[in-house]
Amino acid sequence: MADEMETQLAVIHEVKERHEEELLSLPNVVGVGVGYKDTAGKETDTLAVIVYVRRKYAASSLRKAEMVREALPASATSSVPPLPDGTEAATLELEGGEVQTDVKEIGDVQALAYSARVRPAVPGYSIGHYAITAGTFGCLVRDVCPPCAVYILSNNHVLANSNAAATGDPILQPGAYDGGAYPKDLIARLSRFVPVHFGSPARYNLVDCALARPTDRRDVKASIVGLGIPKGTVEAVLGMEVVKSGRTTQTTVGKVIDVNATIAVNYGVGVGYFRNQILTSNMSAGGDSGSLLLSRSERKATGLLFAGSSAVTVHNHIKNVEMALGVEIVTA
Repeated sequence: MADEMETQLAVIHEVKERHEEELLSLPNVVGVGVGYKDTAGKETDTLAVIVYVRRKYAASSLRKAEMVREALPASATSSVPPLPDGTEAATLELEGGEVQTDVKEIGDVQALAYSARVRPAVPGYSIGHYAITAGTFGCLVRDVCPPCAVYILSNNHVLANSNAAATGDPILQPGAYDGGAYPKDLIARLSRFVPVHFGSPARYNLVDCALARPTDRRDVKASIVGLGIPKGTVEAVLGMEVVKSGRTTQTTVGKVIDVNATIAVNYGVGVGYFRNQILTSNMSAGGDSGSLLLSRSERKATGLLFAGSSAVTVHNHIKNVEMALGVEIVTA
């Protein structure tokens, strides 16, 4: 049975590949995939080539308006399921019906800005101390020792305004640059942070990190946008493929190119020297600070993004962050 299913899938994928370019050239088509066919509005166990359209048209209106060429290939035929108003919808047939097909209306697909206000707030989205522009909500963590309170993890320069903040200061989601304002967008209050030392390599840093305690636990969730809940932690190694979700560049992938770098980081208010840092290929831009770095294959936390250039992105080792703050990441 499993072999039969694999054979069927292979055939369907081949048909999809043969027609994908043609289908995507049509103005009404926004995607092509392989999934389960819907019949009478319910999912079946029949595998099919799925054509995703902005709008599902009635077969009669397509014929009358001669819109077939723009809406679906010329081979479109009328069949169930009906449109919401009960009329027949246009579907299509590929290669003489060799494989099942389905047409699904999904509207326009747009990139989702991670700068929006969301409740519950989601790791990967915009956040920040009320006096800064905006950074990224990294993940949820909890105290190692009881009573094990839950906190938002991000950078010092995101939640604590590069040492200038005071415990209890308002934290906004989204950050002020993205329209966040007090009190309507209050999500948490600054709990604690590790000060960043400036000016001398002798006063080096290991981490740029801070915690904010949510004003209401119902207003935050643990699942990172596009990546899910971290499945633990893992030490970064050279060549590791990694991934992050952040406010500005959203979900990006990279590769670890150094695990013990010493880097001078310009904060504007001064230069901080950081030892024992992870360097990856460039996978960030301004506003991504605070993003959690995960191994791409296992989705385990390995670093905390805090700086970068046009060539590299810099991350603290996650175990250094956990030890410095006395917390552990909330994991699946």
